[in-house]
Amino acid sequence: MSDVDPLIKREMQWMALGVLENRDLAPMIIAKVRRRKIRRALVSVVAVLAISGLSIGIFEFLNKPAAVVVVPDAGVTGNNSITQPEIIGLQSDYPVTWEQSVGDLGAISGAGGIGDTLGGLTAVGLKISWERCGQGQCPITWVLSLENRTQDLISTAPSLGVFTGHTPIVSDSRPTTVLPGGMALLVYSFPEFKDSLITSSRETWQWNWYLAQLR
Repeated sequence: MSDVDPLIKREMQWMALGVLENRDLAPMIIAKVRRRKIRRALVSVVAVLAISGLSIGIFEFLNKPAAVVVVPDAGVTGNNSITQPEIIGLQSDYPVTWEQSVGDLGAISGAGGIGDTLGGLTAVGLKISWERCGQGQCPITWVLSLENRTQDLISTAPSLGVFTGHTPIVSDSRPTTVLPGGMALLVYSFPEFKDSLITSSRETWQWNWYLAQLR
């Protein structure tokens, strides 16, 4: 009734002015009320859809899988960590370049770099920590950041190859399992470089990652 009263008042004003002379008011009032209800219903539907979409987006963001940190003694899945800083791109204090050849006969894929996807995992970043060895600096610790951008659970063994002067010197693998939409931070450490590797200040370093057989 609250919708009809203002319309009746308006129609009475129009009648007084002679605008609606000899016309039936009932169909006009019913049509106006119907249009007003339809507009309100459409606004309500749009508001509900907008709130639902926002709620789903917030839920997915808050429930994103935590990064998996895989270190040499951590086994297959490693340790979950939500405090590990994000690694994007190459982070290194000294020059290191990508090597296109794979120096491992057990490799089951080609060589990948940052931005490449192998076995469903995409390399999004690499952080290298250097220490003194010989007359130069050696890359002792490597942290490779991989992201699962698929809708599948990925279990594989990403491996890291290290080269000097384009000659392979060491490689190591980290079996890991990554949830859909999740991240894995694979830690490769070569402390033996400090004691056994003789380098010069002009040494050049290369790297790549690839997939090995999952044991």
